[in-house]
Amino acid sequence: MSICNWIQKTIFATYKEWHMKSPIYDRNGFHIVGIDNSLKAMHDGYITYTELIPSYAVKGCTSMKAIVGKSKDRVDLYLTIKGKKYVISDLSYGDVLKIMRAFVRKEVLPDEKTYTEVIGNDNEIVKSAFEELSKILLADSKTTQKFLKKHKHESMEDMDHVWEELCEELLRKEKAIELDWKERKDEFISAVNKLSAKLNLDVDEKILSDKEDIPRWGKAINAQWDGYVLSEMDMESDSYVLLILREENFVRAKKLAKVTLHRIAAIEEM
Repeated sequence: MSICNWIQKTIFATYKEWHMKSPIYDRNGFHIVGIDNSLKAMHDGYITYTELIPSYAVKGCTSMKAIVGKSKDRVDLYLTIKGKKYVISDLSYGDVLKIMRAFVRKEVLPDEKTYTEVIGNDNEIVKSAFEELSKILLADSKTTQKFLKKHKHESMEDMDHVWEELCEELLRKEKAIELDWKERKDEFISAVNKLSAKLNLDVDEKILSDKEDIPRWGKAINAQWDGYVLSEMDMESDSYVLLILREENFVRAKKLAKVTLHRIAAIEEM
């Protein structure tokens, strides 16, 4: 460790040689409070995971990754130790914060009695989930097959890139429309009408106030519709990628996106 990095670590609690990765942050160097902020973003529903990667193995551990659990208030913590993957399931955010801070500040791991080895092929699970999700969103078997053949989606490492490619494909096929976060009401209504043209869904403009925004307009529309959900494909940007899904497809797509560590949600939840 260089003298400069030692000073940053010791005096300023900034870890230049560590890497933090999440849907909104992916680079070397972070202040210790960055862990708190990233976990809070998970708890608030904005991101699905936070990963810490040291520049060298800490007691054999090369990665510690917190992933939103079965409920939004719980977390599953994954550790890669000497090439094997382990998990501590169903932790509170407070417990995960203590463990991750200790990993960085004190270079210690949780008691090995608390974690169990992950058996099975996670990559196959992720690949299968992404393929099913693509079929739901593209809603055309030939288009889906062509898309999946063209874009690598074999593992979790492929998911960030292929998620962007899926978004672009949906936009090209006019299955989705992208709007700026500050779009006017008339532009929003025009986009929703275009997406819903073949679905016999009406938009009552009178219930939408000019002073509100896309999530609140979307909430009013979803309260009005039956059997369909105005949804958003989260691209971690200042824009909204709008989709209209049948309610049963929305429920399934939301679960499948979570498996790939991405997010599809009702527009009012964004």
